[in-house]
Amino acid sequence: LDIGLPGDFKILDQTSAWMLIRKNLDKLDLNYYKPRGNPTRFIHALIDHFARCKDQGIYPEDYLEYGEELKTNLTDLPEDEEAERIKEVASAYHVYQRMLLENSVLDFGDLINYTLNLFKERPHILEHYRKKFKYILVDEFQDTNWAQYELVKILASSDNNLTVCADDDQAIYRWRGASFDNIIQFKKDF
Repeated sequence: LDIGLPGDFKILDQTSAWMLIRKNLDKLDLNYYKPRGNPTRFIHALIDHFARCKDQGIYPEDYLEYGEELKTNLTDLPEDEEAERIKEVASAYHVYQRMLLENSVLDFGDLINYTLNLFKERPHILEHYRKKFKYILVDEFQDTNWAQYELVKILASSDNNLTVCADDDQAIYRWRGASFDNIIQFKKDF
């Protein structure tokens, strides 16, 4: 409620996200990523791509801006076509995010990113949770993505009462958005 989300939102799993996009496929305005033989072919790839964007803290507005900058700065034909594809995906990501909110649903990446936004926009709420969680322990730290690490840092930054447990030999979830760089960055940050 503090940042404009409905209080009764539901969490969307991958199957439900696929069904939501399938039902609203025409709203995505796809050209390149809408094959003629099977219009639903790229839905899973788009959902995975949107999830990776959220893991990295790339918001739809940022992605749209990036696509516009590419389009403006590139003039060669192959790069221009690539810029159009990026702009198409960025636009689809923006529409997807709007569809989620219109249907009062969020996906897992939204939970982290909206929490980050809440803490940045409402410092008194961040302070409440910093006081509530005096000590923070993150197990399997090698499996965190960028956004999750940002959330940990913002919660722990006042007292630095943070412990992480990580094993670089078990860093096997890069395909799911985990960033081994978080372990290296942790040493610099704390």
